[in-house]
Amino acid sequence: MSNNIEKKIQDKISTELSKKQRKRTLDDGFKKNKVVNEVLDKTTVLILYDLIKSKIISYVNGVVKSGKESALFWAVGPDESNLALKIYLTSTSNFKNRSQYLIGDPRFQRIKKGTKNLVYLWARKEFQNISKCYDCGINVVKPIHISKNVLVMEFIGHNGKPQKNLLESEVNEDDYHQSLKIISDLFHKAKLVHADFSEYNIFKTENGLKLFDLGSAVDLEHPQAIDLLKRDINNISNFFVKRGLTVENPVDVFERIIK
Repeated sequence: MSNNIEKKIQDKISTELSKKQRKRTLDDGFKKNKVVNEVLDKTTVLILYDLIKSKIISYVNGVVKSGKESALFWAVGPDESNLALKIYLTSTSNFKNRSQYLIGDPRFQRIKKGTKNLVYLWARKEFQNISKCYDCGINVVKPIHISKNVLVMEFIGHNGKPQKNLLESEVNEDDYHQSLKIISDLFHKAKLVHADFSEYNIFKTENGLKLFDLGSAVDLEHPQAIDLLKRDINNISNFFVKRGLTVENPVDVFERIIK
């Protein structure tokens, strides 16, 4: 494909993003033009173009939130469904610190060198983890599609504003027990340990808790799986204790889950 055609496609995507931006400012306050320019490199723009051409998405409204490793875009599907595009930055060096969640996982024995390859592998790993959990009936965001560094999922929220997570919500004893059940279901049904289970990546919805951000999740055969399970239990227990709830001894929870 010539550079002129690529430039036209990139301009078209950027124009559509600008056109679909809501007039109001999203609550996160991010500078959207800056984020768009950093995330939408040539390869990512072509991926978005293919997603539109393949009718996986219809258009992109704009940036919802952004971090050091990825940016979340609010998109719309052909059936008017709200979609979340998690676009991993291929230029970031942060993924070098994530190798501990890949090395030792039997599903990913061949890891190509290079930041971009690591990012693509991480995105595919998250998609596989979410898909596995979804197929097992665990309450996670619904996976839609994966293309290199672009992960397409259902959007949990309203009008471009994500649903509140546990950190942002009033919590109760039922939320605590649901959290432990999710950890247990991950272990027994999906044969996974989340490895980053916390109040930051659990939505509180009208239909109960819903888990997201599963890029770190490891297979039970991973050499660190048991230690990561203990850490997940401790982290979520500490959160509920800080919110004033009485929780079980994390050691007892751990012993019950691994039985």
